[in-house]
Amino acid sequence: MNSISTALPGASKKILISVFGLSEYELRLVRSVLSLTMASGRRHSYALCDASQAADPDIVILDPDNSQARAALQELIATHNIPEPATVFISNAGKAHPGKYHLLHPLVPTKMLALLDQVADELEKVLQTAFPLSAAVAQKAEMDKAAIVQPLLQKNPSNSVLQGGHRALIVDDSPTARIKIDLELRSMKIASDCAETGEQALQMLEKKNYDIIFLDIVMPGADGYEICKIIRRHPQTKRTPVVMLTSKSSPFDRIRGSLSGCSSYLTKPVEHLKFRAVVEKSLSATETAPDMEKNHGLAMGT
Repeated sequence: MNSISTALPGASKKILISVFGLSEYELRLVRSVLSLTMASGRRHSYALCDASQAADPDIVILDPDNSQARAALQELIATHNIPEPATVFISNAGKAHPGKYHLLHPLVPTKMLALLDQVADELEKVLQTAFPLSAAVAQKAEMDKAAIVQPLLQKNPSNSVLQGGHRALIVDDSPTARIKIDLELRSMKIASDCAETGEQALQMLEKKNYDIIFLDIVMPGADGYEICKIIRRHPQTKRTPVVMLTSKSSPFDRIRGSLSGCSSYLTKPVEHLKFRAVVEKSLSATETAPDMEKNHGLAMGT
């Protein structure tokens, strides 16, 4: 039986995904992205459904141009005697899209997650219509949870930083690292934009204000230390918290980071509780700082 249809109301819903017709690289990418959703505190979490598992997939990702992949999906449906799962089609640009949900090659992790969330939301609505009692129980569970959490939020002023419409900039050349941080921020109700290089980040800072910046140290082009120094040289961004991201944390790294002007350090892969503590502390500190002007003129060498 499908996991989404058997999940108890109010429980964490692990949605099973099967993949047909993707390349080895895309399969590894999908597996990596889905694994990140399991520990992020987000509304929907996903897991790859292997052929060896007894459970049936809730959602299928299929390349419709791959005849073997189509045949494998039909064999799964016939063998397990299940209705056709919700299917996300992934194809090349210019090809006709056979279904409602579709993605393009090359696979973009953030777009894939957004579409999977859309499909999961629609599946959930269908289930709530089919099982109204379960929906009512889930709604009561949410109301009970709110009744418990709301007084705690009122007693803990530090949580107010999570309700101010903050936006973060993630600067990292690793797609996996960017996705992991984005998921952590989403769980804290913080929107984010991403840049793959320091130079791209500076261009984005010219056009938009950010409340916190996550900056990888080792990147193509200018490294994180150099970019941090540029950010700190400009009055418009000198107070913006900059959190350095590093795969190894040594005293030497911390000294260089401190000299370049970073606010804090996080070691990758980021740990959930540590990440949340750093973000809350950084945003709380900026709440009492003077308002910053809009970011302009953050070009290399200025």
